[in-house]
Amino acid sequence: MNRKLIRFCDHIGIFTNHYQRLVNFYTRKLGFIKDKEERLSKSLMQAVFGVALEGKFTRLVSGDVRIEVFTLVGRRLLKRPDRMLGYNHWAICVTDVKKFLSGLKRKKVKIISIKRNDHFVYFIKDPDGNRIEVKERKTEKDHPPSTRYQYKVAD
Repeated sequence: MNRKLIRFCDHIGIFTNHYQRLVNFYTRKLGFIKDKEERLSKSLMQAVFGVALEGKFTRLVSGDVRIEVFTLVGRRLLKRPDRMLGYNHWAICVTDVKKFLSGLKRKKVKIISIKRNDHFVYFIKDPDGNRIEVKERKTEKDHPPSTRYQYKVAD
């Protein structure tokens, strides 16, 4: 029943100890623009993230893709181990993958190419090591969100 109500992912939230470096990567290398930047109170950080410390965030936008970059003010976070369950990667869709990857190479972004069956799967990493898959999607007809994957969802 919920699968009919959920339409798309609204945003990705990323915590970092290197706030400006990460914002610069997404704006300078991937072409996102800053949409919003603000300080977050201790009480809001406690309510949302369970951390009673002041925070800061920037919302970045590129088309329909939104990323929220968070950091703690005056404190550092522990790095998450690589071999941990949970978030592994997220994907962006571009209209011309070869042109997009060529632009990233010129900007000195390392491209990870993985041969899978009869095609390649491409990944990049942001400066914090977060993996981003790069997929080609010329139109909605290529991979309509409502029909691409069919999952059985328990009610």
